[in-house]
Amino acid sequence: MQRGQKGVMTSREHESLPSYLEVARFIGERPAGRAYHQLQDAIFRSPACDLSVFRLILDRQWQVAVLGSPPAELLDRRIRQILARGVPTSLPPEILTTLHRRRAEATRLGPWVEGHHRPT
Repeated sequence: MQRGQKGVMTSREHESLPSYLEVARFIGERPAGRAYHQLQDAIFRSPACDLSVFRLILDRQWQVAVLGSPPAELLDRRIRQILARGVPTSLPPEILTTLHRRRAEATRLGPWVEGHHRPT
C-alpha cells in the first residue's frame, strides 16, 4: 500500500476507514473517564463487535470517541446513551486520521488492545 504524506490519507486508506463514528465532549476528566470506561465495558461484553474507544484532550476539552464497524442496534443505543452525558461534537480530520491509524495498528496486535498515555 502506498503511504500518503504524514497526516494525509491516500484514497486507498480512506476507503478502508471504519464507517461508525460517535464523539462527545465532556466537562472534565472524570466524566470523560466514566464514559470511556463504560464504553469499554459495553464493547467488551458485546459479541462480535469491531469498535475502538478513545479518550483524548483537544483544546483543553475532554473528548470520547467510538469508531469502527457499525455495531448491533442494542450496542449502538448503549453507546449513544453513554455519550449523551456529554455534548455531541466532531473531530478535526487530522485527529480522525491519527485515531484510524492507531486503531489499525492495534487491530494487527490482537482482538483487545489497551493503551493509556498521560498528556505531556
